[in-house]
Amino acid sequence: MPESRDSDNNDEERKVTMKQSKSVTKDPICGMTVDETTAVHAERDGKTFYFCSDHCRQKFLSTPAGAKPEGKSGDCCG
Repeated sequence: MPESRDSDNNDEERKVTMKQSKSVTKDPICGMTVDETTAVHAERDGKTFYFCSDHCRQKFLSTPAGAKPEGKSGDCCG
């Protein structure tokens, strides 16, 4: 039985480590939660923005700095 307990503890440690190592943020176009380590990204005014898809990234890049994109794209990640 002790092996099972050790295994359970290791599983919990892995879950905690994974949660701590992932950096998540919201796509500024559609609002989807994205992982910064794997998401497509773009920089503007020295800040990095992360996106769920290249579609949202392109929409962001086509919007002038300081302007708000028109609504939520909705069809990009549905």
